[in-house]
Amino acid sequence: MGSRATESSFKRLADRYDLIHLATHGYFNKLNPLLSGVMLERDSENDGRLEVHEILERKLKADLVTLSACDTGLGTGYFSDTPAGDDFVGLTRAFLFAGTPTVLASLWEVNDLSAVRFMNGFYGQLRQSGKAAALAEAQRQLHRRGGPYRHPYYWASFVLVGQMSTGIAGVPPAMSKKREK
Repeated sequence: MGSRATESSFKRLADRYDLIHLATHGYFNKLNPLLSGVMLERDSENDGRLEVHEILERKLKADLVTLSACDTGLGTGYFSDTPAGDDFVGLTRAFLFAGTPTVLASLWEVNDLSAVRFMNGFYGQLRQSGKAAALAEAQRQLHRRGGPYRHPYYWASFVLVGQMSTGIAGVPPAMSKKREK
């Protein structure tokens, strides 16, 4: 958090966590998607830009990586002007390749205040209902609240990529337990 959220500390510690949440600035580089990334704090070892090519070098054990930042769900050939190549390149694919089964990312710029409300709703639901159901319920909550955050701009940018069937740390959602009986 804060000034301790350096790129170096991410590289040193990220493989220890079951859940990684990055609330920062994200950017998509259309000309070279491997240089897309998220901004962290710089230090004497690193420039503070955690880029796709650096994430591809990691080995993570997190069940979920949340990228609460602008444009983190973009990649080549997917909602971009860059023609598709053989592979989809972007932050979501980088984290999947690094070992994370699910990434929560955004398809456009996110509003800071609505993102906080959205994330509170998402994490409040996550242990009870699993990833996909938590996403859907967090979106419904913002829509039902009314006011400015009712508009889809504020809640529809977040998407899940990867596995959706389990809760955090591989625990099946409570709803699937009911179906098994």
